[in-house]
Amino acid sequence: MTYAKVSNYLSERNTLGDFRNAAFTRLLDCSMPNPTLEESIGIILNRAALNPTFHVISPVSWAQNAFAEYFDKAHMTNSSHRTANFRTVEAEYIGDTEYGGTGSSAWNLACDYGFQPEQNIADEDAVWIAPDLLIALNAWRRRHNMPSLLFEAPTADWLSSLPVELTGRKAVTTTVSDIQNWTAFPKRFGERPWSQLGNGRVPEFRAARRTLPVLQHDLQNAPDDSSISINTHIPSITEEWCIIIHNGIAVASSGYCIHTSDAPESHDILTVFDGAQFHEEYRALAESQATAAAQISQLNNASIIVGFRDLDVMPTDKAWANQNKSEVNTSLPDTHLTTLHHSSIRSLASETDAVPDTSLPSTSAQSPAAFVIEADPIWCTTPYPFHTAEETHAFLQAIADSRIQHQPAGTSQTQSRHSQTVQAENVYSPDPWMVRHNAHRYDAY
Repeated sequence: MTYAKVSNYLSERNTLGDFRNAAFTRLLDCSMPNPTLEESIGIILNRAALNPTFHVISPVSWAQNAFAEYFDKAHMTNSSHRTANFRTVEAEYIGDTEYGGTGSSAWNLACDYGFQPEQNIADEDAVWIAPDLLIALNAWRRRHNMPSLLFEAPTADWLSSLPVELTGRKAVTTTVSDIQNWTAFPKRFGERPWSQLGNGRVPEFRAARRTLPVLQHDLQNAPDDSSISINTHIPSITEEWCIIIHNGIAVASSGYCIHTSDAPESHDILTVFDGAQFHEEYRALAESQATAAAQISQLNNASIIVGFRDLDVMPTDKAWANQNKSEVNTSLPDTHLTTLHHSSIRSLASETDAVPDTSLPSTSAQSPAAFVIEADPIWCTTPYPFHTAEETHAFLQAIADSRIQHQPAGTSQTQSRHSQTVQAENVYSPDPWMVRHNAHRYDAY
């Protein structure tokens, strides 16, 4: 069955309307092997017209498969013509949602490898996309006089803006040009702090511990205005959790990895996808730490990595943190930090029959020491194997709501798809180094 036959059929009956050619082609290509004319029309009408689309754009097949599994679970409803590339999910949530305000949502799932620009993204669609492909797609859209796709994201200096009580370490964000003029790292950063691109990743500059000469060498070909995040090393990390933030609070969580070696320079880890087992009692503390960080920084939709560490090294670190409290931005509100942190401590203490020291996030020998590692855009966050349907739904909804309306000229705020105010600085703006790498990927189209 070809697009031309269906198009002619619908045109003759005055029912073609505003359906787009790309939608016809994709729907027919990914549907039944030999659909009849009536079946093809049914697919088009049911898929392209009734529900918004949840796009997964990534060359990584396992990420596509993970989202397909979300849409295939028993608690979700598939359409009668389910295929490997196009599925429908009907999700139920607590409270109002954008689709009708009745507590229910529905998407069509469409997966694309990103080998060419996706031309069929409607205003109401949700998008999960790799950052490099987003840069390429937006460059292509601008060349064709189309508006860029806009999303919420943590700012490049997000980590360094947080209190040390949450991060457990000193952090700073600066530019390449500034670093090239340094003669030493700032005080108390040590000789080999961690350094990475503040808002993205490029192949030639991975997150790593570097001396200042090595850092300056590795940045010699970087744009002067690229943002670089530098933070002190935290030894003895035992495990890490990923927390999904939606509307400023934790709505889902999953263990990410455990560190299988306590050697100072070891990068040996076992991920949740490899069968890693996590301390379930850490979940509540990880979620409250992430929520505190999100609310202090007014982060609506994102994912936050929270780490736990070996308690044997805590006493000196506690003294270090107290010594450096004066350097924290004291204009940040601490109401949420105090309330949420103490609440999580009480919850954990009730399970362990211990009362930990609450001057810093859980530093006693009876409870874990949690700290915020980083925050990432929700629209490119790894699809984790969440334990409940509610968590999966919340993850999908956070991705959908992270897409924002186009910023009106002359304003400092914009709106997310969930009608929340988003500061202009929280709109994703890729680092110039990433733009250099990816902006021309779709030049041939």
